[in-house]
Amino acid sequence: MSKISITVDSSVLRAYSVDEVAERLSVSTKTVRRMIDENELKTLTPRRSGRTIRITEQSLRDLFAAAEAGA
Repeated sequence: MSKISITVDSSVLRAYSVDEVAERLSVSTKTVRRMIDENELKTLTPRRSGRTIRITEQSLRDLFAAAEAGA
């Protein structure tokens, strides 16, 4: 039996709460939720009432890259 080696970029695994993202972006949590609803930010699980929302670090990187490209 052979071993399989998997390399995963740790930034893919890091996820932030809505509060953490709001703080990093200097916006309100309401703005972050709007960005999720408008698919500007990707989450690990679909947004549903009562569920914890986690935003991936890659989603934040993509948002910053898009902002730089548009600037």
